[in-house]
Amino acid sequence: MGEHKMVLNVYVNECPLCFGGFRPERKRTPYSIVGVPMDCTASFRNGQRWGPKAIREASAYIEYYSIHLDFDATTIPVYDEGDVNVVYGDVFETLTRVRKVVEALLEENRIPILLGGEHTLTLGSLLGMTSKYKKMCVVVFDAHFDLRDEYLGNRLSHACVMKRIIEQVKPQKIFFIGVRAFSSEERKLAEDFPSIEFETVKDILKLGEVNIAAKVRKFIEDCDNVYLSIDLDVLDPAYAPGVGNPEPEGLSSWSLFELITSIVDERLRGFDVVELSPPYDISNITSIVAAKSVIEAIASHYLKTFKRKR
Repeated sequence: MGEHKMVLNVYVNECPLCFGGFRPERKRTPYSIVGVPMDCTASFRNGQRWGPKAIREASAYIEYYSIHLDFDATTIPVYDEGDVNVVYGDVFETLTRVRKVVEALLEENRIPILLGGEHTLTLGSLLGMTSKYKKMCVVVFDAHFDLRDEYLGNRLSHACVMKRIIEQVKPQKIFFIGVRAFSSEERKLAEDFPSIEFETVKDILKLGEVNIAAKVRKFIEDCDNVYLSIDLDVLDPAYAPGVGNPEPEGLSSWSLFELITSIVDERLRGFDVVELSPPYDISNITSIVAAKSVIEAIASHYLKTFKRKR
């Protein structure tokens, strides 16, 4: 009987669709993957509900070496908790469940990593963060500000998520990176709001990733707790065709990874990767970039937190 059990443990993968293709012992890692298969408010291209599954599939077949950090991230175990049970058509209840899941993970001193799903889920995640961290700074990679008061009559929409976060979470600071598609009202709010800073894609191309990363680090230097939100439409459609609202003239995947690894440090309390829409994802390009984004963020946090202590 013991031999049979050993064979099963060695040769059978109990979680083939877990992030990375397997599930390590939970106590071996502080990192918890949570899928949020939600696309209730998609306004252009939907299918974000299939995002978590696609990211998990891609993560099982790509290399975990980070050229930006010169580090092999296969040494970092990541535990996959599964998916939040989304209530389709009820955004409020879904966000409530996301909040409760994040709160429960923080109670165990774990680091939640949410796989989207549409960007609205970030509101639920950050509301959960406030149960433990009263002051949060947020770094957002996004083509859009998402600062509309309402969109198509909906105030709980992906296009309004950052406005609701400002009102309900009240972050200490917000830094937008890669914005390039927004209304004049949104830009005015971002320019006038004292706790918001942003750099457009044009700024990044002119100044370079090193200087932009230095600006972000300077802006959040007095922050004890940082949350990262990566909307994949920050990337140019050439690098991420499978998103809900693609916009031309975006970042390259190299620029995204360089900025992530330059900004993320030991103050990271959680992060999300959102807006992957697999039905529009040619050759799984966006799924692969999404999975690699998760790996780069985890590797940067791990190296600057746990390796530093050794």
